Amino acid sequence: MNNTVVKTSGFIGSLLISGAAIAAGNYAEPVKYSQYQAVLSESKLQVSDPNGKSGNKSEFATNSDFNGVVSEHFYVDPNTENLVFSMKGHKNRSEVRVLDNFDTSLPNTFYHLTADLKPIDPKGSLKDSDAKNDAMTFLQVHNSGNGESKRGTSGEGYIPHPLMRVVYEAERSGKKDHFWAIIKNNAVNCGSKSGNKGKPECKNAYIKLDLGPVDLQSMTHFDIAVGNSKMVIKVNGETKVDHDITYWKHLHSYFKAGVYNQFKNGTSEVHFSSLDYKIDSK
Repeated sequence: MNNTVVKTSGFIGSLLISGAAIAAGNYAEPVKYSQYQAVLSESKLQVSDPNGKSGNKSEFATNSDFNGVVSEHFYVDPNTENLVFSMKGHKNRSEVRVLDNFDTSLPNTFYHLTADLKPIDPKGSLKDSDAKNDAMTFLQVHNSGNGESKRGTSGEGYIPHPLMRVVYEAERSGKKDHFWAIIKNNAVNCGSKSGNKGKPECKNAYIKLDLGPVDLQSMTHFDIAVGNSKMVIKVNGETKVDHDITYWKHLHSYFKAGVYNQFKNGTSEVHFSSLDYKIDSK
């Protein structure tokens, strides 16, 4: 396989699949499917080179033009019409990043990311990893700093921590194969270069909330709503998280969806049957 062709129209990069594979009908362009057009029209793609350095990433469709953007890491399965993200390597990713950087404290504006998703054989993905690295992330509310940055970018005041991640973990608190919401419970920069790592705020910087067992046969529906200094997460229509995020009000936020690997020596895969982003003003 020639792994140097990024777009069917000839855009050159380091990740995406050959025209022959596309012609064989195994991979379809996500933008051609109406159920994904709304979110793609507001997003860009961030993808790692699986053979590159851990944590590397490149960006595509930075102007939300996804025409021709298709790869073995980002495609629609023509048989199921599921949007597929896959990736190999520790701290590598294949994710769409919604461009809007939004104010979570606005009292009458609510930002929603909704998705129906199913991990594919996550146990198999993690089987050669160590016990300390047994997770993968599918949905995120991240931060872009203090609001001065341009749409789709992060700037002054950015901290290297998402507000929330929806993850699969092989085991946590005696529960195996569950979804979890990993929530940053303060806005302190606890990064390795911050000088804060030893402080109490960083030693107790997260809460982990159980979102229920992973269904490997059917899609699980997630609705993440952020606004009025609240974050609400519903799973299959049931409210699992209703969290006060007043402490986050000075940090603008954005959504991400796809897969981010927090395990070693394996390849992740997740299928979405729906993915949507909307703003609800009341």
